[in-house]
Amino acid sequence: MDFLIGILLIVFGAPAVGLTGRWIEGAGRENLGRAISIGGYLAVLGIAGWLIVRSF
Repeated sequence: MDFLIGILLIVFGAPAVGLTGRWIEGAGRENLGRAISIGGYLAVLGIAGWLIVRSF
């Protein structure tokens, strides 16, 4: 089950965080949007990777 959740996070979660960051960046908060976009993307990928590795 962890493997499936990890894959879903990579497919849907990471792009959603990136789009949210871009939306905030476009609303005038450039530094905050960029931090959320990059930091959130890396955090989601890290959690997804941890779930996938843990499933084996």
